[in-house]
Amino acid sequence: MSKVVSVRFEDLEFEKLEKMAKLAGKNIAQFVREKIRESIRQEMRETSLLERLIRMIENLQNFQQQNTTQNTAQGDSELMREIYKLLLYLTWHEKTVAEATIVMESTRKKYLQKRQEVEQKMGIEFEL
Repeated sequence: MSKVVSVRFEDLEFEKLEKMAKLAGKNIAQFVREKIRESIRQEMRETSLLERLIRMIENLQNFQQQNTTQNTAQGDSELMREIYKLLLYLTWHEKTVAEATIVMESTRKKYLQKRQEVEQKMGIEFEL
């Protein structure tokens, strides 16, 4: 059983989609379905990465608790808790932004480009 979804495009957008579909050797319905599937797959990969990062940050807190000795200064422990909270907050924020950008392709592309620039600037590499 399949369902039908009606989507409205401005004339110019529709013409661009038709041209892109023709270049890909597909009709417009096939092309749009394929692009939606690709977008969802990409989002799932990104969400999976972010969920792994969240688990890693949560495990950092467990690791810190297990490896803290009685000789550790109270200030170091408090600093680690604050770093943990900040990292967890930033990761959840990143996940929320990534989920929100899936619905708008142009916004999503700008977001991913900016994120890549920040990752390069900070020397961070993630494999998807």
